[in-house]
Amino acid sequence: MKSSGSARWLLVAVCLSLVTIPSSFGWGNKGHKIVNKLGAQSLPADVPAFLRTPEAISEIEYLGPEPDRWRSRAEPELSAEQAPDHFIDLELANLISPLPKRRYDFIAAAYAYIAAHPTEAQAMRPERIGFQPWITEEVWERLKSAMRDYRTLSAQPGADTKPVEAAILFYAGWLGHYVGDGSQPLHTTVNYDGWVGKENPNGYTTEHGIHSKFESTFVDAAVNEGDVQPLLTPIRTIGDEWDDYLAYLRHTNSLVEKVYQLDKAHGFDGSGTPEAKQFTAERLAAGASMLRDLIVAAWVKSAEPVPEWKSENDAPNPNANKPAGAEVTVLVKFTLDEQGHATNIRIAHSTDTRFNDRAAEIIRNAPYQPVKHRGEPVQVEMKVTVRFQKGSTPSTEPSGTSQINPKTDVTAID
Repeated sequence: MKSSGSARWLLVAVCLSLVTIPSSFGWGNKGHKIVNKLGAQSLPADVPAFLRTPEAISEIEYLGPEPDRWRSRAEPELSAEQAPDHFIDLELANLISPLPKRRYDFIAAAYAYIAAHPTEAQAMRPERIGFQPWITEEVWERLKSAMRDYRTLSAQPGADTKPVEAAILFYAGWLGHYVGDGSQPLHTTVNYDGWVGKENPNGYTTEHGIHSKFESTFVDAAVNEGDVQPLLTPIRTIGDEWDDYLAYLRHTNSLVEKVYQLDKAHGFDGSGTPEAKQFTAERLAAGASMLRDLIVAAWVKSAEPVPEWKSENDAPNPNANKPAGAEVTVLVKFTLDEQGHATNIRIAHSTDTRFNDRAAEIIRNAPYQPVKHRGEPVQVEMKVTVRFQKGSTPSTEPSGTSQINPKTDVTAID
């Protein structure tokens, strides 16, 4: 996948500015508590009653800032490991499209992009792009799993549900932190703490400090629970939680420039302006509303049957009854050595084995750049999907066009 010219200058700017992982905290203690408390308070009557008790709401509220408590210098390894969970720079993430639902598929795609664009390696490291939607999906699935266990135990006479109730409250509170982060525009952009874009015709601040000023100092001084609660949206049914959450993040990202406009107009100074206060309350309300909707969705979907486990060998042949002219895909695994040569080529899966040799040949002859780790070339295991568009008449030889899927999957780095 090739980036546009504008994306390339953005990447250069980011490479120069991102010396370390962003360390800003989303919303601060007060904002995260508001999001979690209002999200829990607005849960409907059709979720389990224990979730709606004052004690449960208080627990979920307390847990709002919990992941920020893990970002202490006293636990540097923990802080470094989970810092990227709080943000996603969508300007960079959009270069990998569509974003895969699984974290390690995204990491693989990011390193594949780096392999094809080695000059952009600094900006496109996955931990610099951020893991915000993936941690949210993972914690949401934990919540749904615990709710499934609660359903099972509740159906057993005399079963003690207190332990799983405690787990559900923890997961709901933990989830609320990342959903709250996702409502803060500066957690979705490379312009997270000062404008880094090459083009800045409106003269937005390039100085660090806007991030904490907006989400912590201003919220502490000017925004209260009573300002936010009336702005919660009606309950909305979540379809695919991943797609709906990405849409939520993209809407948040569309408001990045609004933050800078308000800052330029001194909207966040002191007790701020009415427009800045309204905007901030709306963002906190968006977080509380999405948290509520995701908790409800976890409860509803926890009632769905668990799909039966199937191995890859159990999958039906996707080429069966396929009409002429259909696409053929061949998944090829190989080793990319330190010189950028594809070696140890093997076919992992094919929808038409007549195309296997041609797919291997394409991989063997494709140009690659060596992958570097800490500045040194390393050997990398990769997998690539090669696609063929078959002609109108089936042939024993590949025909038509073929292309390598740009979402190359790097599975390991030695």
